Amino acid sequence: MTLYRKLSRSPKQFLTVTGMNLPQFQELLPQFQHTYDEQELKRKASIVKTGAARKRRAGGGSQFAHELTDRLLMLLIYYRLYLTQEFLTLLFKHQHKSSISRNIKQVRELFEAVLPTHAKALHKVLSLAAKEESRRRKRISSIEEFREAYPELTFIIDGVEQEKRKPQKKEKRKSDYSKKKSRHTRKQIVIVTPSGIIVSQSQAIGGRAHDFKAFKEDQSLDEVCQELGRHRATLYADSGFQGIERLNLPLESRLIHRARRNHPLTRDQKLLNRLRSSTRIKVEHTLSRRKKYAIASAVYRNADEDYDSTMNV
Repeated sequence: MTLYRKLSRSPKQFLTVTGMNLPQFQELLPQFQHTYDEQELKRKASIVKTGAARKRRAGGGSQFAHELTDRLLMLLIYYRLYLTQEFLTLLFKHQHKSSISRNIKQVRELFEAVLPTHAKALHKVLSLAAKEESRRRKRISSIEEFREAYPELTFIIDGVEQEKRKPQKKEKRKSDYSKKKSRHTRKQIVIVTPSGIIVSQSQAIGGRAHDFKAFKEDQSLDEVCQELGRHRATLYADSGFQGIERLNLPLESRLIHRARRNHPLTRDQKLLNRLRSSTRIKVEHTLSRRKKYAIASAVYRNADEDYDSTMNV
């Protein structure tokens, strides 16, 4: 009996070890199968090493040791529990952990092809906003009607860090050490919607860099902000992004006010901070859902070069 058949008998246990509901997995399974078949036909159309035409009919030769459902579960269990590949070798009865590593890499590409990416999520959010704007276009006679007809798009930006193992190289230890966490970390800057959709995330860098510096140096985030500005978007951020208003971005930025020496916050600033924090806290809720997978919350053991592709799933 396959592992999928065993887990499907207990939906609660399925959710515990994979982080995904059984109905959600079964709903996505036909899309996974269709995309997988297309990728296999493309892969088997030519010999990988030489690129020559195949002499054996596609589908011939040795087959994978597990069905597609179990291979999908392998990646979900790996992300959810972040088990060592040696333990997965025993769990799935493989001869060597290298086959586990190859399977995780291949199935991860399958997940990226089926599940919505950050770019697709951003395009969907902006396209829905454009449709709503065109639908509500009418004769407006007051500011109140304008605000009701054209609600602003709201996005939240924040930095997220994850602890990693101590690097062996001295230069790497310095660039990865985060004084805030007192650990060696990898850092990403994410932009999310209040509903919890991640529309963009930067390339991972060492934890030593400040959030605002990491934001300025990432070209992809600047392009996303330029696109958001065309839709009159508002960007919420914490006090770590002080100075973002001087970048002349085509959007309105709303930051948390910070008290300074001999300049305490006024009553209005404290009230404004409370209102903005009620919106900004939703990015923490989004990141907490991401961190329910141990691979995003435990000490990161994989190579730094694979961090971005790992977190894009």
